[in-house]
Amino acid sequence: MVKYALNELIKSMTMSEKRYFKIYSSKHVIGDNNDYVLLFDFIDKSKHYEEAILQNQSFVKNLSAEKNYLYNLILKSLNAFHASLNSKTQIYQLLESIEILYHKGLYDQALKLVKKASKIAAESELFTQCLVLNEIKTELLSKQFLYERASMNIVEANKLLNTIENFNSIQEITTNCYGQQVKIGLSRSREDSNLLEIFVKNKKMNNSKYSLSNRSQMYINGLNLTYAYFVGDKDQTLKYSKLMTELYEEKPFMIEYSTIGYVSSLYNLVNAYIDNGLDTEAMFVLEKLESTKDKFGIPTSYNISARVFFYSNNIRLGLYLNQDRYNESKVLIENSNASLERYKAYVVKPQLYEYYFLVAKYYIVSGEYKHALKYTNIILNDKAFKLRDDLLSVVKLMNILIQFELNRDFSIEYLTKNTLNYFKKKKRLYKVEKELIKFMSFQEKIEDGEGRVNELKQLQSAMKEFKKDKFESIPFKLFDFEYWATAKIQNKLICDSILPD
Repeated sequence: MVKYALNELIKSMTMSEKRYFKIYSSKHVIGDNNDYVLLFDFIDKSKHYEEAILQNQSFVKNLSAEKNYLYNLILKSLNAFHASLNSKTQIYQLLESIEILYHKGLYDQALKLVKKASKIAAESELFTQCLVLNEIKTELLSKQFLYERASMNIVEANKLLNTIENFNSIQEITTNCYGQQVKIGLSRSREDSNLLEIFVKNKKMNNSKYSLSNRSQMYINGLNLTYAYFVGDKDQTLKYSKLMTELYEEKPFMIEYSTIGYVSSLYNLVNAYIDNGLDTEAMFVLEKLESTKDKFGIPTSYNISARVFFYSNNIRLGLYLNQDRYNESKVLIENSNASLERYKAYVVKPQLYEYYFLVAKYYIVSGEYKHALKYTNIILNDKAFKLRDDLLSVVKLMNILIQFELNRDFSIEYLTKNTLNYFKKKKRLYKVEKELIKFMSFQEKIEDGEGRVNELKQLQSAMKEFKKDKFESIPFKLFDFEYWATAKIQNKLICDSILPD
């Protein structure tokens, strides 16, 4: 909302940006006091933004006007602070100078800056900026009656438009594929796989009419990686994860253009190595991922810093849990609390909820079921979250297990019916889900411990068989229900049980 825009902008600023703003704003002081700095400091230090309290401060005269002025002043200071941040900002600064020279009639000087900016744009494959600069160049040449050169420049613009059209087609197809994959998570059926296969087989992805730019190639790699990961093709997932990371590192302007993209490529590569049993390689890339927090301008961006934090934390916590390193899991969770509070507002929900899921998983394994329930409920109570069907499905099943552990029979009865309806509605009632719900629904009819153990053994046997199936094995990547059944049979916590290999 516009009402909270200033608060959000201030809260997003790093310490370096805040210090620079104080210096920058001192140039705008009127008299002895700078009320705008007082307003800035008050909002910065407030844990909760409340306009009623802000309105009553002595330095506030016209809150609406002062907020608007401060907002624009902060943006100007950030523009100055990040003047040489990347190729785009350099081009935008040159465009301002070009515009001034153009209106003064200093066409030769303007053309020199256009040439400089065009070189930066071309080297960084900033197609839109190239097109804008080409248009300005045509206008400058025409103003000097250099129509032949202007005409040749228009021909170049048409070639550029073809390149942009090809890039946009590839980007659109890949982006649509990303959207479909993040909604589902991992394929649980041939029908799921078909939903993404149509993107990979799109003829536009193999159009040889135009030579591919590096950015186009990146999207093609991303499309193939997404499909391979979705259908569980470990070899292809590793292949395209490598190709994406190598392309970023061979073309540094790609990292500048999309730092989050590079961070994501490292995250994907770590996971691909882990899935292929290459732990040494995975640890090397994980350390590279964690080291990015001090590079590529990331320290000035809470948004990218948050992505680095959650990606690296999710990988480490997932590894510790899969390797039964529960003490290290506990330490990692405890040590992450401060960073979690700092960054959770700056990361997208799939990453945040994956972390919450892993924390809930740790608490189930260690028998702290009320803590586990807290985190599963955060995910399930967010009705606006409609992504990662695979994650939501497993969390719903985990929630029933937690109620079982807490001996809440009424909750189990309600949740099993509710979850069954959910799976039917989503058309995700597969064998694993059906078997677990059947087991839970039958609990109230069991009158003795021996009967329950027999039911658990049947569940354990069924889960063991499901692990052998290509699609039914998918949920076990998130939570091993066979392990849980085995622990219950042994009357132990999962962390203390003798679990199957």
